[in-house]
Amino acid sequence: MKPSVVSETVLHLVDFEFICYTLSNGLQVFSHTRILNIMMIDYSNQNIHKQLSALVSFLPFLFIERKIWLSVVFTNNRGDCMRGIAYDDFKTLCTAIVKANQQGKLTSKFFLMAMISEQFLLQQEKFQQATKLI
Repeated sequence: MKPSVVSETVLHLVDFEFICYTLSNGLQVFSHTRILNIMMIDYSNQNIHKQLSALVSFLPFLFIERKIWLSVVFTNNRGDCMRGIAYDDFKTLCTAIVKANQQGKLTSKFFLMAMISEQFLLQQEKFQQATKLI
C-alpha cells in the first residue's frame, strides 16, 4: 500500500511556493513534477540523467537514477497517485546545484534553481522545524 499524505506545509523560496507533504510513513516529500518543472527538466523523458549531467559529479553515485527518476510514490488527500522527492534527497540535490554553480559548471538553464537551492539551504533548518510542528 502506498503511503498517503497526512499534512502539507507550504515553503516559500524566492517567489515560489513548495508544498512539503508529510506522509503516513513519516517521510517528507516535495512534488516531483514541481521541482523538475522549475529545473526545466522533461520528466516524461527517460533521460533525466542526461539533462542533469552537469550535476553528476556533485551527487552520490546513481543519485539521479535512484532518487530522482525512481521517486517516492504516494497518494494525496483525493486518492490520486503522486510522485515526490524526499526532503533529504532535495537537500542533497540543492547542495549539488549550489556547489556546481559556485564552480561555474551550470548552464543558465539552472539559474533559477541555483537561487532556490541557495535559499533552501539557508532556511532548511527553519523549514524542517515547521514541517515537524504539523
